[in-house]
Amino acid sequence: MNKGIRFDLAYETMPWDQVDAVVFDIGNVLIRFAPDDFLQQLFPGNEQMQQHMLRHVYRGPYWPCFDRGTMTYEEAAKRLVQEAGGRYEDYLHALYGWIELKDPIEEGWRAARLCRRKGKKLCLLSNYPQAGYERLREKFADHFGDLFDGGVISCYDHVVKPEKEIYQLLCERCGIDAQRAVFIDDTLANIEGANQFGMHGFHLHEKGMLDRFFIE
Repeated sequence: MNKGIRFDLAYETMPWDQVDAVVFDIGNVLIRFAPDDFLQQLFPGNEQMQQHMLRHVYRGPYWPCFDRGTMTYEEAAKRLVQEAGGRYEDYLHALYGWIELKDPIEEGWRAARLCRRKGKKLCLLSNYPQAGYERLREKFADHFGDLFDGGVISCYDHVVKPEKEIYQLLCERCGIDAQRAVFIDDTLANIEGANQFGMHGFHLHEKGMLDRFFIE
């Protein structure tokens, strides 16, 4: 299979005739994920606690386990108390609290709705913990609706980006021809993984990129 290319480098606007399917990441493409801001709201005025939770929770060893669906928040909180000190309740507050602080990124949703109007298949491909994903589908049900045709959420299939298997699973499950698809993600490594598999990619790394690229 030929490698995919980066559409954000190759084209100024979407080459609609070259694409049958558009695949969206969730975090910082459709829904904002900002740990520093979340922790300021969860532990206001306590910078020491904010930094502790940033280091041990959001950037700690167990977050990838949540994405892969191999550990619960409760299990992680118990381990963190033993390993890093602190209170079990505070870890759970950091682990669950961010779920309610997320906001939609309307630029991403505009791009998705335009792709739908253009008749493209729409799919999701995201590393996401189960509790966070299920709550966001409830909280933003009016955004999701029946817009997407399916996809792969890492926690349910126990595979994560940028592993080859997750792109293969996406294409098999959703009936996607990798070389007729473009994947939008804010993490370059995930785009490179998609390119290696044969999918085209779009590295979203600054505000306004989608509005400039996805035009009629």
